[in-house]
Amino acid sequence: MKISYSPQLMEEAVFRHLNHLERSGMRSDYDEFHSLADPIYEIPEDDREEAFEKVNKLFFVEKLGLGDRIILSLEACGLIPKRRKTAQKPLLPEASETSETPASPETLQDEAGQAENETTAVAVALEEGEGGDDGKDLDKIEYERARDFHERIGEVVVKRAINKVDEGSNVLNRMSNRLPTIEMRLLASRFADSDESNELQSFLIHEFMHAKDMVDPEFDYEDAFIPGNPSVKNLITARFRLLWNVFVDSRLAKKGIQSTMNKEARFREFDNYYKKIPAKQRRGIFEGLWITEHFTHEELLSMATDLDTLMSKYVEYDDSFSEQDQEYIHLPGSPCPLCKFPTYNWVDDPESICDEIVIEAIQIDFPDWESSDGACDRCVEVYELRAGGS
Repeated sequence: MKISYSPQLMEEAVFRHLNHLERSGMRSDYDEFHSLADPIYEIPEDDREEAFEKVNKLFFVEKLGLGDRIILSLEACGLIPKRRKTAQKPLLPEASETSETPASPETLQDEAGQAENETTAVAVALEEGEGGDDGKDLDKIEYERARDFHERIGEVVVKRAINKVDEGSNVLNRMSNRLPTIEMRLLASRFADSDESNELQSFLIHEFMHAKDMVDPEFDYEDAFIPGNPSVKNLITARFRLLWNVFVDSRLAKKGIQSTMNKEARFREFDNYYKKIPAKQRRGIFEGLWITEHFTHEELLSMATDLDTLMSKYVEYDDSFSEQDQEYIHLPGSPCPLCKFPTYNWVDDPESICDEIVIEAIQIDFPDWESSDGACDRCVEVYELRAGGS
């Protein structure tokens, strides 16, 4: 697996980081950079771009070690083997800034005309006989899984994001004969020594976990078609992303690794998406999602699309639930009892807004239906038109 950093990202990240150091009174790296960069303006203009790229690469990778955060995040996710066996502990955002950080595993390649600056992540095998306790077998299993992902991915490309919305990970070439490429887009300001930088490690780990799922045969990710109008698609996509984030964060929490949100923060987000589910069921569903060890892409998408699937999987009624708690919940995406299609615009109690003749017309076609069962706005409108024309 190669790890590449775009020239644009390295240039801005180095510039921001050095300026922060200079403002903080630490001028040595700042002065050294300018001693190498300033003379470039005296060489022919056609040669300047390549010369600046080499200086920026030198400082980004070696002098400032800004690429170490990428390496540490890939190790934490199990996308590359760890360079040395260490005691398990939470990976805090500050971890890469300590003097205990291992030496960089990259092999720098300075080839003329190369579009991207590349490094090679080198996996160091666990030595025979290391450990000797019950965790030894687990360490070897994790190492073998990480080496498998390391060999399955062709390249990790880290590019500069234009804005916050542009940030995130994606996997390219998944369906081609070539090894897939993980593309990560980041704001260069995250590499500066600031509050944003402290959040970078968690963000990287979270996003690389998504990318890892996308190349994991067990997760079986595929580009699925989501039916419906734009608002329906957006709702299903948002729910799917939330459920996937819960799956990512719960696995990281089990390993003691800090993610972008802890459990309670993620529950608050889940709570906002599913307010119409009674509180007892809502918490039970979330807890069930959090402790589930394995999901596939299809399972997550099914739960995001059909809320009956989500509720039936995790809601168990007992004596603590009242009859009101167990009533049918008219959640967006649940099937209308009349037309049976997934419904995002419910009329919760048609009897409260419709004439009696409309209710009677519905019950003629659906004798077991009651107004408390609700209906989609389309069905109610159809029966209102029928009643009005009779």
